[in-house]
Amino acid sequence: MGYENVAAGEASVVQAGEENLSVKEDSSFIERVGKLYSTRGPELNLDGTLRGWLALGVLWFLLGVALAPSSKPYNQILIVLFWIPALILCFREREAYGNLFAAAKPLIAGLTLIFLWAGVSLLWAENIDPFRELKRLVYVALFLFGLAFVARDNVDRLVLILRVAGIGLAVAALVSLISFYGIKGLPLTTRLEGTGLLDHPIIGGYLIAISLLWLSSIPPVSRAARAGWLACLVLLFVYAVMTQSRGLWTALLGAQLGFAMLQGGVVVWIASVAMVAFAGLGFWQFESIILERGTSYRPEIFFESVRMMLDRPIGGLGLGTEYDVVVEEWVFPHSHNLFLHVGLELGAVGLLIWLWIWGCCLKVGWHHRKTPCGSALLKIMLFCSIALMFDGNSLWTAPRPDWFFSWLPLGLALAIVVSARDGSKSLSGR
Repeated sequence: MGYENVAAGEASVVQAGEENLSVKEDSSFIERVGKLYSTRGPELNLDGTLRGWLALGVLWFLLGVALAPSSKPYNQILIVLFWIPALILCFREREAYGNLFAAAKPLIAGLTLIFLWAGVSLLWAENIDPFRELKRLVYVALFLFGLAFVARDNVDRLVLILRVAGIGLAVAALVSLISFYGIKGLPLTTRLEGTGLLDHPIIGGYLIAISLLWLSSIPPVSRAARAGWLACLVLLFVYAVMTQSRGLWTALLGAQLGFAMLQGGVVVWIASVAMVAFAGLGFWQFESIILERGTSYRPEIFFESVRMMLDRPIGGLGLGTEYDVVVEEWVFPHSHNLFLHVGLELGAVGLLIWLWIWGCCLKVGWHHRKTPCGSALLKIMLFCSIALMFDGNSLWTAPRPDWFFSWLPLGLALAIVVSARDGSKSLSGR
């Protein structure tokens, strides 16, 4: 009889434990969403609330490109959700500047130099509005500061933002595919145009490809959630392919192969081989479409841009100065290469500083490649290093999708080093 009571008691304890475990698993998603607003201390404080507010702004920056019908409402919502809390944190956390500099001295030094040089170049820039250009410098600086400190106390907040934004963009990709090829009935040979600010095939394709790279770096733990995660990756990949951007395809394939060589691992190599096989199949299937547009004058634009840069080799044309690249009878408003664009605008001095900054970000991604954010950064940096050789056209602009290829990677690098320096909570599993 006593043994039966003991057995019954043990069974009830086990049952209670299983129920508690089930409750914990069911509430895990709610807890992770709550981390958007979590702080170090047991009580919510103003700085923590501001970071939660700012987190919504970062989420809107990433996801709003697919939701906003135009750039005007996109930037208006950014003012409320991002610029205001970022500006307040700028003043409230002035003591954190020292930690930021200590955590990323080479990167901060490079950013400081390029901001100063860009400001100085206004002295010889032509036909520009100095106030507008200086305002853009402030926009960029505030954006980088906001990303650096949004996850200062809890890096899980940044991981969750990237995950939610990636899922949201995958849904937008599905809607775009159904609307463009299903409802509108356009043939599959037509280059895909997405919703909102993704309506440009090239820019939209690059942006979706970057979201594919960061989402692939943060797989969920549970099997059920992983099935949905894989479905999102497939949607993003299909969207990127259907934009029919050859530069995008090259950059995506190069980034995956480069990451496989740097990171290693069976899963990474399987994904890389599968992508190469898919690329070969796609080329065989759409060879005529791929070769129809030729080289789009990219080699000619490159050499003409280099020649123009050598005309003003040291200081360039100056910040904000417009220029045209003339190839035969064609006139192009930019160099189609971000590195050459920086050289044309800021000269060899600005280009060398930018390359230094770019190298610092690659180093951060490499050092933190075993973490979700570090893995995402390394993939994005490899992708952008190739993509910006084909289609980069601007740097100092108002917030828009182009920032995904330039300032977003830099902001992620700052966020990673700051969170690591301040000992913020790290993601427990991948």
